Order: sequence, then structure tokens, then C-alpha cells
Amino acid sequence: MWTALLSKELRECGLFAGLALLAQMQLLGSGMDLPLIPLLSSGRGTEIPFHAKRAFDVMSDREIMFITIAIISAIVIGLNQTLMESWRQTSLFLLHRPMPRSQIFLCKLAAGGLILLGTSALPLLIYCLWAATPGTHASPFFWSMTEPWWHSVLVAFACYLGAFLTGIRPANWIGSRTWPLIAATGMALGLKLAPVWTAVVYAGLVALIACLVISILNTTRHREYP
Repeated sequence: MWTALLSKELRECGLFAGLALLAQMQLLGSGMDLPLIPLLSSGRGTEIPFHAKRAFDVMSDREIMFITIAIISAIVIGLNQTLMESWRQTSLFLLHRPMPRSQIFLCKLAAGGLILLGTSALPLLIYCLWAATPGTHASPFFWSMTEPWWHSVLVAFACYLGAFLTGIRPANWIGSRTWPLIAATGMALGLKLAPVWTAVVYAGLVALIACLVISILNTTRHREYP
């Protein structure tokens, strides 16, 4: 049952995952002078990988684009897994399967997490390995320079959970239904941009993610479906 449900979720989110992956590979491929679509890329130029152009910048232009793509795709996937099923009423079919409700939603969350890893973490890892390879660029590289980018992956996952929780909440859109998405996005970005130690950022993001997962499971446990 887990395998079938996981396969279903990955298949239904395949289009959005593919578009997100293409966008990230185009962005990071341009940073490696290997864009998927050369006509849409101006090249790397004199850019130093994982380093802002100016010392007072919090994020480089490429990192801003990376986290923007990651957040948008995460929100779209989270809402697609919840709202689309509600509109098509396929969620009722799933909830009547011989499987505990908590396991059904955990499987959906696992599928979303795998998609985010494949569309954001994997392209970022390829970019990191390229930057760490001698001879690829004439600038210094330390793995610690990549930490802010990995923060972005966790920020995107928190936004995904916020969108997922928004999609399953039995509340009015004009009321409080979108609060989880707004709060998760605001808190995650606030932690990333706050001038605090890296350990504090990671701890805060992990705590936020844990709270969102608990809220999702609690909502699914107490919500009454037809």
C-alpha cells in the first residue's frame, strides 16, 4: 500500500517537479557555464560561486533565484497534494483504504519531501561538487560557503509543510486557512535572514518543521471527512 500511494503521489506531482527541476538546472547550470538553454543564460561571467557580489549583501542574485524557485515549487506541490485531491474528491477514496489515516498523510509528506530533494537538493549538490572540483573556476571554495544555500532547502520544505497544512485545514480562505502558509514562510525566511549563528538557524528550521508535521498529523486525526 505504501509503495502504491507513494507512486501515485510522485506521478501526480511529476509535471510540477519536472518544471522545478528544469528551472533549477537552468539556473545552476548557468553558474557552471552549462545552461540547459544557452539563449536564456548570460553565463557565469566573473561570479564567484556561493559568494555575494558585495560584502553587505545577505544573498547573491543566484541564491535569491534559487530560493525563490524552491519556495514557489514547494508551495505549488503542497497545495496540489491537498487542494487538488479535495476538489477532485479523490481524498475520500484514499481515506477509505485499509490503512491508518496518519500513515496515508505521512506517505504523502514523504513523497513531497522526495520531490523537494530531487528538485532542489540534488541540483544544489551537483553545483557544490562542481565548485569543489579544482580547475572549474579561478576562485577559492570552502564547503562552509554553501551553508546558506542548504538553509534555503530547509526553508522550502517548511513552506511546503505550511502549504500542505493550509490545504487540509477545514477553515475559510478569507479567515484563518492561509495562516500556516504565511506563518511558515515568514518564520522560515526570518530565521534564514537573521544575523544569528548557523546552529541557531538549523535548530530553528528543524523545530519549525517538526511543529508543522505535528500540526498536520493532528489536523488529519481530528478532521471529519464525509
